[in-house]
This record gives sequence, structure tokens and C-alpha cells, in this order.
Amino acid sequence: MSQADESAQQVTGQALKDGLAREFPGLTARGLNPNAAAAVALKIYYRKVKPAVDLKQLQEISVEARRSQQWQSALTVIQDLFCSPETLAVSFMPPCAAAEVPRPLDRALVEQVFTSLSAVQGDVLTAMHSLVHHALVSWPADEDEPPDQHYQALLLRAISIILLNPWIDDDQTGRRLLVKLMALVGSWPPLLRQRLVSECAEWSSGEMQQLIIAVEQHLTITYFENDNSIDAATHQAVKFLAIISEANDQSKAVSYSNFYLDILNSEDFDVKRDYVNWKRPGLLTDSDFSFCQYPFVYDPATKSDILAFENTGEMREQFHHAIFDSFIRGGACPYLVLRVRRSPYLVNDTLLQIQNASANNTLKRPLKVHFIGEQGVDEGGVQKEFFQLLMRDMFDPDYGMFKLDEDTRMYWFRASKIDMSMEFELVGTMIGLAIYNSHLLEFSFPMLTYRKLMGHKPTLGDLMDVHPTIHRSLQKLLTQDNVAQLGLVFQVEQEADFGEGLETIDLEAEGANMPVTDDNKQRYVDLYVRHLLETSIQRQFDAFQRGFKRLCGGPALKLFRPEELEKLICGGQNLDFLALEQHTRYDDGFTAHSQAVEWFWSVVHGLQPEQQKQLLFFVTGSDRVPIKGLASLTPPFTISRAGPHSDRLPTAHTCFNHLLLPDYQECKRTRANCSDLQGESLGGNLGRERTSRASWASSFLRCLLFWYCKRTRANFAAWTGKYKLRA
Repeated sequence: MSQADESAQQVTGQALKDGLAREFPGLTARGLNPNAAAAVALKIYYRKVKPAVDLKQLQEISVEARRSQQWQSALTVIQDLFCSPETLAVSFMPPCAAAEVPRPLDRALVEQVFTSLSAVQGDVLTAMHSLVHHALVSWPADEDEPPDQHYQALLLRAISIILLNPWIDDDQTGRRLLVKLMALVGSWPPLLRQRLVSECAEWSSGEMQQLIIAVEQHLTITYFENDNSIDAATHQAVKFLAIISEANDQSKAVSYSNFYLDILNSEDFDVKRDYVNWKRPGLLTDSDFSFCQYPFVYDPATKSDILAFENTGEMREQFHHAIFDSFIRGGACPYLVLRVRRSPYLVNDTLLQIQNASANNTLKRPLKVHFIGEQGVDEGGVQKEFFQLLMRDMFDPDYGMFKLDEDTRMYWFRASKIDMSMEFELVGTMIGLAIYNSHLLEFSFPMLTYRKLMGHKPTLGDLMDVHPTIHRSLQKLLTQDNVAQLGLVFQVEQEADFGEGLETIDLEAEGANMPVTDDNKQRYVDLYVRHLLETSIQRQFDAFQRGFKRLCGGPALKLFRPEELEKLICGGQNLDFLALEQHTRYDDGFTAHSQAVEWFWSVVHGLQPEQQKQLLFFVTGSDRVPIKGLASLTPPFTISRAGPHSDRLPTAHTCFNHLLLPDYQECKRTRANCSDLQGESLGGNLGRERTSRASWASSFLRCLLFWYCKRTRANFAAWTGKYKLRA
């Protein structure tokens, strides 16, 4: 090497050192670790990226440009700011004397900068689009060779800044930017996507809501542009929405219901096709994509439809097996028929027959209930009464299975050494049977019950709904100093079995010799919570869960959130009688404009919520609102004319949600008689419907039996005689 070359190399080396020395301190002062600062300084020296932009100066330039309407200088700085992920990320890391590594994103600063640039919104969106596009095309196609960790961290911050821009839901340019963003994030490795989840979990409700709306609008437009078909862009958008949903699960910034997609929860969407594609990928389409893989987009009503598809398929299969078994062996019933006596025998009769049905694998047949010694055709109303009476008995505190908290008015499992596993399993089975046969139940479990059914681990927060007084005490203990003065040890007291007073339980081995101190109070609280919500009721809950999953262990149930599972079992709370009125049917001469009908609805809308619940109970046999709302009552709510004006009270067929209303000629009489129904609703005619006409189900069954048994008329006659299937 010549002397001139050596001199030039020395000059170049010195220039590099000078360049690094000039940029490095400023980058570390902004919170970059030494390795990341050195990497960015090198890129600045070689002019691959530009130095950080002074955001305060940019805002001042923007103010002046707005005043003079001369934006050229501001646009130049904007181009510099969005020239690369490194420049954008570092610019939003202001110098600080005490640098924190890593420093959280200052979202207030992001909002200030974007607000100052609102006059050139289009130019800013174009610059951000260019940045994201370049990052996307330069991202390595080989997943085994991702960019270095320093670049990934700065890229994550840059993308977080861009996602927070207030124009992300702009109709055209914003949507183009969003498409690029979703494609870029979709190419990231799982670890980097998980870091984006953590970043988004810090957002406010407004920031979260803005992005959700933007993605959902894009999904809706894309879906209709593609003639209601699913393409790669739709899949990419749903995967991106899943990241935001996971972040929201951590932060609870907005309600989970904000993620329900209207286009997927409408009658126009073929949810059954999506369900089939989920269970049997490739059967109906070339793609294995299904929205069921992302259940947060479905509302509880749609999920209940999916569960119904699953249950109906199993029920139909069991029904057909029973028909064939009867054809071969004779005498088998295609229904699960429970013949029970009323209390005090109801629980025992049910338990024995459910055990027998489980052993014979007939639990998943359509349910019929018959109260021994009573007449009545079960078209749904008898089942409603059966479930109500059975749950009332099993949740009676005197029965010893559950205890009612006086503060929350909710039931929880009673800790006991008495083995009642069969009874708890029966409760779980009956809840599953109610879901399986589309019935709502009347009891109040804390949300923790549904969380545990879905596999969640209890936390201190869950204790609030079960033992609110203990929860408050433990919360106070965690914030208190010098807890040793309280004299606590790793022991707790709980109610023993009936008549045995209190018993002491060790939370740790030799707990009596372990005082609670400031150092171990967190462990004491954790063990106490675990004892109350898990250990002490483990046998009881395991039996309950085992019974529940006997009928509801399929994949469709996993689509539900704990809150949605509660609605599925117990119904909703929205007493929307306006929606019920809009979907009511009329018969026997009544129309929506009949005077008596108009007076009836006027009275109903004027009732207090508790009175409306009693009226609902009188007509339907339950005061619970179906998961899809009152408009979805099955069968539909029907009002029939029950003769001319008279003093008679209205009557109801609860099996058919059918109200028989006399043609009252006075509003006063309508109000008085409908108000009297509040007292009647508690005793009424639940499950007592008698009809001289065969139900459609019985007629359908007769047709099926005739088809299967046409060569064995004797068997057919025996069937219809035994099960009283009247024509």
C-alpha cells in the first residue's frame, strides 16, 4: 500500500471516529443503549438515515407555515422525519439527563406533533406510507435471518407512532397506509408481534377505539368489494385485529364488544358455512381460513348459533341412532325422557335417571320431561318448569351444596368434607343439558365460575365477587406496613360441616409457626386466595366441571368468553320490549293496530322493569332474556284474540310464548287486568298447556317412525301407544 493510500485511510478512519463521536452521545442521551446508538450513528455517518429531527423546532416551523401559508420548509422537515424508522423513532425520544432504557413512548408528544401537522395531513400520510412500504419491501423474506434486534426495536417504536396518527381511518390515503401496516406487521416474527401487543396495551381507550374502527371499516369494505368472499388481505386484517384484541385483553381499555364485526353478525353472513370450514377445512372452499379461528369478531348471539349447529348435529345423530336401534331391537325411545316427581323427590329422581342416561349414552338426545301423576304435553314449558324447580332445590342453602353471599347475592361452592360429588356433577350436567336444549337458567354465579370453566386461574380480583369483605381486608393488608404487629400466621379459619363450628387450615406446612411479615405478606395473600377459590372447593368444582363438560365439551364452547358464557346460560339483562313489540305476531283477528293490542303495549311500556320481568315470566315461563334479545323468542311471541270484551284475565301458553288477550274495549280494564298478571306469574300455568292438536314435533316423529317401521306395523303401533304420540 502506498503512502498516499495509507494517509487517505487514516483520514477516513479519523473522519469515521469523529462522526461517531459527534452522534453517539446524543443518541445515548435519548435512551438508546450503546450498541443501538453505535449502529444508528454508523447509518447516519454513511447517510443511510438522517439525524433525529428537533420536534419542538418542527412545531414552530409548522406554526409559522400556517400563518404564512408557506409550507415548503415544513414539508422538508417532514420528509426528514419520516425518511426511516430509525429517524422517526429516535426523534420521539427527547434527550434526557437521566436516560431510561428502554424509554416508554411519549404518546402526548405524538399527539402534539400530529396536531401541529394537521394542515398538511395528506403529505404526512404519503410520507408515512413511503416509510412503511420501504420497511416492508426491505424486510427479509427468510424468517431465519431477521433484522438485528436494535433495528426491530426502533421499527416497533416507529410503527407505534404511525398507528397513533389521527388520520389512520381516512377513507383513501389512511386506508392505503393501514393495508401496508398490516402487511408489515404480518411479516414480523412472533416475538416482535408480541412486543407490539405490549406496546398497544399502554394505549388509552380513545387511541384503541380509533384503530379498531379503522381496521373494521377496512374489513367491511374489503369484504363487500370481494363479493362476500375471503382473500389474503381479509385474513391479514383479522390477524392484525387479533393483536389489538390481545392488547385490549391486557389493558381493558375498551369493551370486548367493540371487536364484534357487524358484517359477520348479520343475517346475510353464512356463519354455518364458516363453522363447517372451521371443523372440516377445505371441504367447502380452497382456503382453510375461518373466522371461528378468531372468535372475538363474533357476538354472543352468533356464537350461540355456532353452538346450536354443533349441538343439533349431535342431537340429530343420536336421534337417528335411536330410530335404527328401535328398528333392530324394538322399544327404544329417540328422546331423553325424564320422568320425575316433584320435591322432595325431584333431585334424587333426576340424579338416578341422568346417571342411567349417561351410562347408556343417551344424554345428547332431545329432552322431554314428564312429572309423574300429572297430565301435560311437553312442548318446552314443562322443561322450563323442571329446570327452575331443580335449580331452586339444588341451590337452596339448606341443601348444603352452595352458600349465598348476602352482599353480592351470588352463590358459591360450599367447602365441605362431605362427599357430594354426584350432586355437584348433576348440577354441571343439568346446566350443560339446559344449554344443549336451549333453555335459560335462573341462578347467580360470580364471573369466576365461568372463568374457571374456561380454564382461567383465579386472582385476588376474582375474590371481590365471592368474598368481598375478605377481598377488602387482603387489599388493605398488601398496602399496610409492619403487618407483623397484627399477629397473623399462615393459617385461616373456615366453617366446618353442619354443627361443627370453625376449623383451622394451614396455608403452609407448620403454618402456625410462620408469622406474616412485610416480606412474605404477598405469599400469604396468594395462598389465602388459592385456598378460598381453588383448594377448599377443588373436589366440588371438579365434579361440577366434569358434569358440565359431559354435554358442553365441544370446540364451539371454546369460542365464548366467560362473560358471554354467562349470557348463554342465564340470558341477558336488556328488557327491550320495543324490539319485542316489533317482532310480535298476531292471530285470531288481532293485528298490530287493534285497539286492545295498542292499549296492551301502552301498559307494558309503562311498567317498571321488575314488573316487565314478571309479565315475561307469565307469558314465556322465564324472566330471562334470550342471548339474542327479546326479538328472538322461539317460538315468536304471539298475541291472539281470546273472545270479546270481558272481565277475564289474559291467559298464556308458555310452551309457545302465546298470550291470549280478550278484546278489551276499555284502556282502564286492559291496565287493570294486565297488572293483575304480576301476581299470577309466580304460580300460573307454567308447563300446563293442553292442546287437542298434535305438535309439529310429534307429527314429524310419526312420519319418521312410519318410514323406518313400514315393514313392521306392530312395532309402529307399540311405539305410538307407549309414548302417546297422538295424531
